[in-house]
Amino acid sequence: MSIEITRTARSYAAYLDGTRVGELTYARRGDQIVALHTEVDPAAEGKGIGGALARALLDDARQSGSSVVPQCPFVASYLDRHPEYGDLVAS
Repeated sequence: MSIEITRTARSYAAYLDGTRVGELTYARRGDQIVALHTEVDPAAEGKGIGGALARALLDDARQSGSSVVPQCPFVASYLDRHPEYGDLVAS
């Protein structure tokens, strides 16, 4: 099982063994990245897809020096469980 994440100007897409199984949409607002919505195919739930999408967004935010606005409930919950990304949350 191999999860691959790709990024476009408005979303991250997750592929599991070559099949698209999830997406996290976002918007840029100045130096902020607004996490809007995360969706994972029900057949792929429980395989770490959502977490991989959230990590990709958060790691990219850290690398670019951006802060994150977690409007998406999944990303907000992920941040609660992973305090190592807490410094990225926009105040």
